[in-house]
Amino acid sequence: MNPKGNGLGRSMRSFTQDDSVKNRKISSGTKKRILAFAAPYKKLLIFFFLMVILSAAIGAVNPLIFREIINKGILGQNANIVIQFALIIAGLAVVDAITSLIQRYFSSRIGEGLIYDMRTQVFAHIQKMPIAFYMRTQTGSLVSRLDNDVQGAQQAFTSVLSTVVGNVISVILVLIAMFILSWQLTLVSLLMLPLFVLPA
Repeated sequence: MNPKGNGLGRSMRSFTQDDSVKNRKISSGTKKRILAFAAPYKKLLIFFFLMVILSAAIGAVNPLIFREIINKGILGQNANIVIQFALIIAGLAVVDAITSLIQRYFSSRIGEGLIYDMRTQVFAHIQKMPIAFYMRTQTGSLVSRLDNDVQGAQQAFTSVLSTVVGNVISVILVLIAMFILSWQLTLVSLLMLPLFVLPA
C-alpha cells in the first residue's frame, strides 16, 4: 500500500469536505502567495525540471536508436553497428536510472522544505488568532490544515507539477521522433486520434 497515495487521498477528502473552501475560486493573491513559498527553492526546481526533461528526452530518443539498429545493423548485416547502438541503449538506461534518483532527491528536498515552511507559517498565524477563533473552529479542521492540506499543497508542487511537465515534454518529443521516423504514419495517427479520444 502506497503511503503517499493514502496521504494525498486523505488531504483531498479533508479539503473537499470543508464547506469553507467548496466552490471557491483561487484568487490571484493566493496564487502569488503559493508561488512565494517556491521562491527559496527556485534553483532546486530548475535542476529538478531539467532532470524531468532529460528523462523524457531519453524515452523519446530510444525509437530512433532502434531504427538505426534495424536499418543499418540488422538489415545491413553489420554486427558492429548493432553492438555500438546496443551499448548506447544500455548507457542511456543507466543515465535514466541516475536521473530518476536525482529527481527523487530534489523532490524530497523541495517537498520537505515546503512542508516545513508552510506548517511554520500556518502555526505562527494560528498562534496570533483570538480566543473566539478557537471557540468557533473545530480542532480537527485546524489539525487538517497543518497536516493533510499542507501535504496536499506540497505534492502539488512536486508530484503533480512534475508529472504534468514530464508528460507535456514527453508528448512533444515523441511527436518529433514520430515525424522523423515517418511523417506519413504520424499524420495518419494524429487524424485517427479523435476516434479513440471521443468514445472515452
